[in-house]
Amino acid sequence: MKFTTKLFLAWTSIFLIFYIAVIGIIGVFWGIRIQFWQLLLVFLIAGVLPPAFLTWLFYRKLDYMESDKHDPPTFSGLKKTTLNFNARSDNPYAEMLQKIDRNFIVSYSDKENQVVKFRTDSRIMAWGVCGYVKMLDSGKVEAIVYPMNTDSKREEKVLLQTLRLLKSVLEP
Repeated sequence: MKFTTKLFLAWTSIFLIFYIAVIGIIGVFWGIRIQFWQLLLVFLIAGVLPPAFLTWLFYRKLDYMESDKHDPPTFSGLKKTTLNFNARSDNPYAEMLQKIDRNFIVSYSDKENQVVKFRTDSRIMAWGVCGYVKMLDSGKVEAIVYPMNTDSKREEKVLLQTLRLLKSVLEP
């Protein structure tokens, strides 16, 4: 299941739980009885449309993260750096993928094109950071990280922390 679908279902579940609690409280304290079609209509308006809107806002970035596009991302707010990577094994790509997989959530990898896309965990209050790593020739790695929400000042710090973590993971 794609991350965008999981995100939409998670948000809809949260709205559904909140909605059921509010309806229960209204029914217990005020004794108001609501018809099923009214419940369904209000849930569609208040429980499905907001998660759909939130998912729509970030769909382009989320879709790129899981797609098989090998081009570097071109989103606003991204940070880019080149890191040294000295592999200890005969298969440097597999070693890089394993190191990234230990610290991040790998959403796409392509051995032929030497590309790994990853993300950090997303929570209710933080959308997380996405990343793109491509092995270059001569022991170099191109690393790009970008925020899901570019309007947040906190995301700038998180991007720099993610780059530092990636550097500590890949460089000796």
